[in-house]
Amino acid sequence: MQNRRAPRTRRPPRSGRVAVLGIVVAVLVSSAACTTGQPTAGHGDLPIARSASLQSLRALRSVHDVAGEPIPFGTASYFGAVAHEDLGSGVIGIAASSSGRGYLLATGNGRVFNFGDARFHGSIAAGNSAQVVAIVETGNGGGYWLACNTGRLFNFGDAGFYGSAGSLPLTTPIVAMAATPDGQGYWLVASGGRVFHYGNAHFYGSAIAELGSDHIVAMAATPDGRGYWLVASGGRVFHYGNAHSYGSATDELGSHHIVAMAATPNGRGYWLVASGGRVFHYGNAHFYGSASFTVRRYPIVAAAATPDGKGYWLLPSIPPSPVGLPAPGNGFVAGHLTAIGDSVMLDAQPALEADIPGIDVEAAVSRQWDDGIGLAQQLRSEDRLGAIVVIDLGTNGPVSLQQFTDMMNVLSGASRVVFVTVHLPSDYTWANSVNSTLEQGVPHYPRDRLADFNKLADENPQWFYSDGVHMPIGGAGAQAMAGLVKSEI
Repeated sequence: MQNRRAPRTRRPPRSGRVAVLGIVVAVLVSSAACTTGQPTAGHGDLPIARSASLQSLRALRSVHDVAGEPIPFGTASYFGAVAHEDLGSGVIGIAASSSGRGYLLATGNGRVFNFGDARFHGSIAAGNSAQVVAIVETGNGGGYWLACNTGRLFNFGDAGFYGSAGSLPLTTPIVAMAATPDGQGYWLVASGGRVFHYGNAHFYGSAIAELGSDHIVAMAATPDGRGYWLVASGGRVFHYGNAHSYGSATDELGSHHIVAMAATPNGRGYWLVASGGRVFHYGNAHFYGSASFTVRRYPIVAAAATPDGKGYWLLPSIPPSPVGLPAPGNGFVAGHLTAIGDSVMLDAQPALEADIPGIDVEAAVSRQWDDGIGLAQQLRSEDRLGAIVVIDLGTNGPVSLQQFTDMMNVLSGASRVVFVTVHLPSDYTWANSVNSTLEQGVPHYPRDRLADFNKLADENPQWFYSDGVHMPIGGAGAQAMAGLVKSEI
């Protein structure tokens, strides 16, 4: 039975501009063990028209920047949000109801909450260890699917089960899902670009050979279900079947990354949504604004559009804060995680983003330890450094105790710092010295943690390429690293 609480009072909006987004077929969500949830109810709010008056635009500038509280634009209305005490692993997915007069919110642990006229059909049972990565509504309001990064699929209401990738030996995790227009089939896509199809969903191609060092984060199907788009974190769009290319955001992202995609109602254009709240438009998708000036502290992790394509919601989220940690000092963003690393962290980026919703992964090829110190200083000065910081550096050169101390001086005031040990072949002369420095330094900081990835790696040499350093992007080793980091935060 549904347990309904009184709706939350709508807080006045705090900053933003009008925008229109097309129909979202797939909505990204992320991680954590799945448990049973109870839906809650919300209430409506007046829509924002394209021809908004100056007063309306001023009101938009006060859109509330709250993790897990949908930010409406265009004809999208506010219907409520999950009470903060119910977030669990954090709200990380949103799907519009078939009428657009409500929405479903999903948490990383598999709980589903309904607002407006969106109907609740169930949550994943407690004790399941799968990790949710997508929520997709059937299109008629009668059901929805929850997909997990292991490839396992859960169906509720009239959403049919047509198969899953749960029994397959996945080399990269599932990250997104899309359904056919009649709800009689669906696609799953892995971060490595592989597409799986079930029911009446046909296979039109995959991005396995085209991704390079990037990874897929979202997908959307054409309105007739005869094609689909895949989009990578770096903004590149791949098109298959009758899905046409209208452009990519590869040169426009800055320090953010793409998290969601949606097609226009006739499929002749699409929008891409970045973690910083910026909306990019292509083809016949018109630009009406974005939340890039609204969402500064809380990254966007998902988006959903009204069925008429004249409004949308952006969903900000943060990872749950560990119990008992102190509030951060100046320059750190409460409840947010920042990971600073080199090319090895790039291998683990898709898995980190799946396991830890909202994490900001700042990784780059050949990054040295001192470069990491400089980046941490820069992010802190810009109020963009998370209260919890993960450091995975040392692949490219030795690290002295003085350099470790210099890093800790910059990170003074963080709620927690997690250092990841490096795994390097014996011909890397500094391999042992880096880990020795970390093992000596971290115990002097009681709140901080040492994630001993090197120990796990020594036990699993099959995780690595022939160089013994790098791993397949999103592969078993990368997923193990992400799980280890998550356990230490």
